[in-house]
Amino acid sequence: MLFGHVHLIFALVAASGSLAQLSGSVGPTSSLPSKQETICNVLDYGGEVGSSDIGPAIGSAFVNCVLTHSGSTLYVPSGNYNMETWQTLDGATKWAFQMDGIITRTNATGGNMIVVENADDFEFFSSNSAGAIQGNGYQARNTGPRLIRIVTSTNWSIHDLILVDSPEFHLVIQAGSNGEVYNMAIRGTNLGGSDGIDVWGANYWIHDVEVTNRDECVTVKSPSNNILVERIWCNQSGGSAIGSLGTETAIEDVLYRNVYTNGGNQMFLIKSNGGSGYLRNVLLQNFIARGTAYGLDVDQHWSGQTTAAGSGVALSNITFDNWDGSVVDGVARPPIQFLCEDNVPCTSMILSSVNLWSDTSSAVNKCGSAFGSGSCLKSGSASSYAVITTSISKPAGYTTPPSLSGDLSTGFATNSPIPVPTIPSTFYPGLPQISPLAKQL
Repeated sequence: MLFGHVHLIFALVAASGSLAQLSGSVGPTSSLPSKQETICNVLDYGGEVGSSDIGPAIGSAFVNCVLTHSGSTLYVPSGNYNMETWQTLDGATKWAFQMDGIITRTNATGGNMIVVENADDFEFFSSNSAGAIQGNGYQARNTGPRLIRIVTSTNWSIHDLILVDSPEFHLVIQAGSNGEVYNMAIRGTNLGGSDGIDVWGANYWIHDVEVTNRDECVTVKSPSNNILVERIWCNQSGGSAIGSLGTETAIEDVLYRNVYTNGGNQMFLIKSNGGSGYLRNVLLQNFIARGTAYGLDVDQHWSGQTTAAGSGVALSNITFDNWDGSVVDGVARPPIQFLCEDNVPCTSMILSSVNLWSDTSSAVNKCGSAFGSGSCLKSGSASSYAVITTSISKPAGYTTPPSLSGDLSTGFATNSPIPVPTIPSTFYPGLPQISPLAKQL
């Protein structure tokens, strides 16, 4: 990463007075050069370009080199490698994983191809912005492994990597804190269970990411606090979300901004079914979309989730600011809907400059047990009420959203290979990426 640049970004975010923001600096605490004192090349630990299984060489380089040398880099040079033995890299401090080659899954065993666990001051990247994992999920759909899992790690980053066609999820960030994810391209299939990025933990910054799939784009799960997600391109994706929310949900201080969705399921979804706990202090700002099924969708009776124990998750203090876009059919699937839990109505839902319309030039909005300001939300004291369906006209502030040159017209088939893309340099129309690609440094 650009060591130190995140401290400036944090200062700018904090100074902006945003409703939700990072709580401190993120990313590695030492520079990349300080992690290159020892190079742990997999070719020196039993691996070779064209290997039928590079997994053992990765594991050996980690155990016999990284763990014994603080300030080291585990290095996979450019080239093609197969992998059939999954690896868990547990416990190192002040190290990097430089993956410049392309690793292809060849085993249908479940789990995770690469797990980084209990790392501190860690960087996972490709220097050529072309390092990739090819999951070939079409050969093991919903039965094979996830590609990368970062577990209970602190002060880390992952960037300039390409993840393609995972049999399951692509990138899972499990607990931990102070992480940064950026400059990534994720290409999944047109099917549920192909999540792009799932994250839970504390103080995470995710930015400049493109996701194609038919499930989660970038989704925050419980427990989480101080999450900043921005400049995200959901390109024929299921769309971003918070949830699913279950029992003892604890999510607060979340900011999504500058999110562009081209096609897919929704602009944004907050989803639960039963459960308990809270989701509060959320700002969803500067969303644009073209041709999604749903727009702004709060659904606490979400049918995709088994009902969880509890009387409902309390949603409060959630602001939707500066939204522009269209859904495919605004009567079949409303541009705006708040289907809140009757036992725990939504409160302080604030809509500001939310201008959503329908490609059919006809639309309704729906609200039930939802309180705040804007659209069909009720004001006053919170209490349950049945869903109210309101016919709407085209908002005066609606404009046809801009597009990006790489917009896809359809998703990728479930039964054929997905090609490895290049990482784009723009993720939201009109805004540059925050950090340059590693290959440009």
